[in-house]
Amino acid sequence: MYNFFPTYKVFLIFVVLISRNLMKKHIGLFIISLTLFSLETSWGQQNSAQMAEAERLHGKYEFEEALKLYNSVLEQTADSIQRIAIEQKIILSENGASLLEYADNPVVVARKVFPKKEFFLHYPGFEEKSWMETSSMMLKRDSVERHGYFYYPSGANTLYYSAPDESGSWNIYRIDRLNDTLWSAPVAMNENITSLGNELFPIVSRDGKSLYFSSNGHYGVGGYDLYVSEWDEEAGDWGVPQNLGFPYSSPQDDFLFYNTPDGNFSVFASDREVSGDSLCIYAVIFENMPLKKSVTPSEAAEIAKLKIKDVKDETANMSKAAGQDNVDNEKYSEFSAAVERVKDVEKRLNATLKQQQQSRELYNTLKNPDDLAALEKRIGELELEVIALQEEMGSAAAKLQQIEMDFLSQGIFLKEPAVSEKEEAADISSSMPEFSFASNTLGTVPHMVVLDPTVPVDLSFRIEKEPQDLVDMEDFPKGLVYQIQLYTLSRPVSSTRLLKGLAPVFERKISGRYTYSAGAFPTYNDALSNLNKVRRLGFSSAIIRAYNDGEYINTAEARALEKKMAENVSYQVVIAGYDALPQELLTVVRSNTDKDIAKVSDGGAAKFVIGPFGSKNEAELLHTALKVVSDQTITVETVK
Repeated sequence: MYNFFPTYKVFLIFVVLISRNLMKKHIGLFIISLTLFSLETSWGQQNSAQMAEAERLHGKYEFEEALKLYNSVLEQTADSIQRIAIEQKIILSENGASLLEYADNPVVVARKVFPKKEFFLHYPGFEEKSWMETSSMMLKRDSVERHGYFYYPSGANTLYYSAPDESGSWNIYRIDRLNDTLWSAPVAMNENITSLGNELFPIVSRDGKSLYFSSNGHYGVGGYDLYVSEWDEEAGDWGVPQNLGFPYSSPQDDFLFYNTPDGNFSVFASDREVSGDSLCIYAVIFENMPLKKSVTPSEAAEIAKLKIKDVKDETANMSKAAGQDNVDNEKYSEFSAAVERVKDVEKRLNATLKQQQQSRELYNTLKNPDDLAALEKRIGELELEVIALQEEMGSAAAKLQQIEMDFLSQGIFLKEPAVSEKEEAADISSSMPEFSFASNTLGTVPHMVVLDPTVPVDLSFRIEKEPQDLVDMEDFPKGLVYQIQLYTLSRPVSSTRLLKGLAPVFERKISGRYTYSAGAFPTYNDALSNLNKVRRLGFSSAIIRAYNDGEYINTAEARALEKKMAENVSYQVVIAGYDALPQELLTVVRSNTDKDIAKVSDGGAAKFVIGPFGSKNEAELLHTALKVVSDQTITVETVK
């Protein structure tokens, strides 16, 4: 591509030389400014045109061509915010190119346009009045303008629905029935499913093993894509969601994937061919194990139109193509065996990864040197097992792909040859039921009481402007804790204003008297550094008290215990703000240490824990190196 920068520099030098010969300096500066503005405008227009063309190509599935233009604009862009936006576009096009390598070409039997506000009411298989508007009781927020809709089949004991969090992102929540009207507090889906974007229209399969939803925050090609997450029996949670792939996911918005209860059809909606407040619902013949293949951009653009196909013609074509090479039981068995091998290796790999994660979490809780040494050995063995299983998975997947490609190159469509191809085609075309759209009505949410979520108590010491409520003694932390005792009274304080904004403050009733203590400090020095702050508020007789598992111990005993505990202290570096650890951070970590990296969940958010380190200095060196390449929250934490 033509490089604009050399011409830009030569022209600028030329303008500067001319301006030096002008009689008035300010005239020269004016010309330079005018020229720079003109060049910048021209450059910006050129980039805008390239971006517009790249987006057009992306929308037409010309992902590779779009990538060329995006990368060209990226090379010429210095603004960090613009670069981030372009890099996001590049990722979407790269994802699109990858999806076209494993594309499906489903048989479309019906399509129809409906208003976006009610499209879900026209899916067959949903019970009448089973779609309802999300109630404020489920949202647990009063300031939500748009409530959304959720599926509530009769007799359901678990409900999944989408609702906005405090940041405005829509997440998927789950509630469980406790009795006829009482439901558990909403629980957000794990970090596998919850993204920085929105997750909408969650639907669980009838067997409860698959969760389908739409999202604009996961691996996709732009807009809302369709995903499925499988239930992991061993983990007791939902696994990493997989994009349903092309043509179900497109550069436009795709919503609400659903397999009809009769097992005949898959249904989803998209705005790829409509505009405004409408969506087109597509019904395709259900395929349990579709044979996917690589398609060209022009083929993809044609497939994505999802034109209605005649079932009889499609089955006849499949029969003819398959009969051409006579797919026998031996070939089908080879394919089935390859599929089962991939599934088996994937199951063993997930189980090993789970053991590895549990071992790393357990490591941070142990104190006995022998136990730590034994667990270190086990973690190392598990790492070797993971590597071996990943290699086995790669080999199994490559074998399966090769079988599929061999069949495709021969024009073979795989299906179980239980009967002759001619009889099967005739049977499919005669037995396939007609598809018809539904016309359901919206239901009304029955009386339900949803418990409030448990909010963690803030035990950080602080002095607020307004009076703070007393903290229940049930929330007093276990282990060694120091507090600043304010005073002891013969009767309870008449008003929390007397505590002058201190928090947290606990009330103890001992022998008929009431003692008030502020803070929950892990070390004596932490309490000591805040003692004078408390005294300056008017609590001149405030003193430091110590407790171990809630029981009072004298301060000397507590400090001796603290010193003993410090001898077994280790440190870890914690990285927050990422769903997946970026490569640049991973490079920094591996350049500075060979310590384990564990991904953990903290209140639904993902964190990466690196350690343990034997010294704080070692952990802080890594912390400093990471902060150079990241603006996210990175901390050094103590592990006891």
